[in-house]
Amino acid sequence: MRIGLGQFNATVGDLAGNAEKMRNVYAQALKSGVDLLTFPKMAVCGYPPEDLLLKKHFIEDTRAVVEKLAADCPDTTMIVGFAEYNQGPPPRLASGDAGAGKMYNSAGVLRKGRIEKIYRKGLLPNYGVFDERRYFEPGTEPLIIKLKGLNIAVTICEDLWGLNWLGSRLGGIGSIQLIVNISASPFHTGKITERQELLSRCAKKFNCPVAYCNLVGGQDELIFDGRSMFTNSKGIIVAQAKAFGKDRRLPITNRYSSEN
Repeated sequence: MRIGLGQFNATVGDLAGNAEKMRNVYAQALKSGVDLLTFPKMAVCGYPPEDLLLKKHFIEDTRAVVEKLAADCPDTTMIVGFAEYNQGPPPRLASGDAGAGKMYNSAGVLRKGRIEKIYRKGLLPNYGVFDERRYFEPGTEPLIIKLKGLNIAVTICEDLWGLNWLGSRLGGIGSIQLIVNISASPFHTGKITERQELLSRCAKKFNCPVAYCNLVGGQDELIFDGRSMFTNSKGIIVAQAKAFGKDRRLPITNRYSSEN
């Protein structure tokens, strides 16, 4: 099975522009025979969208863009990060604000022209530069998708940093042949070593490869360095993208593709 990691620079609020970049990566992935194409956390709306998430029209437009992206890209399975309400859009308020409701940091599985399944992030960081509990509710269910005879676990960013928590979440659901993590992990000194060690521990713990897709670019004081990567089941990194730029890698069993 060939896996593409669509590392690109998503602009906060530029729904149409971000979707167009994703379509371009999709077109390249088809030429390369990619079976599963992943994009970073919040790829559709950019990260962090902050108080844009409180605007009803922003949430509605984000959902519409994801649905259109699914319709435009029906020929391979994609995992796409976006913000969503699980019970439709929130009620309209005079101010135009979204108001109260359950909003999730989500990953949509797009297949055959539609949103087939949605995974909702379970661990919401609220330290350092992160403020996710202000906006999101934690998801409560794991998501395993089947592709090419493989069981693939979908995770989002911080979910992977709590390995004991992830072990409990994925426990009892049978064997897993691949873990996919879509991320928007900011850069700081020493972060790349931390990530590499984390992915290695994760692969060894679950005895399966890990495909990690990270955002690249900058938003306000945050810098996202990309460096998306694959590890094999022994925790060895078999492919890693360049920092802060586009790159392509072709491991033995996985296709790597990225755009900035």
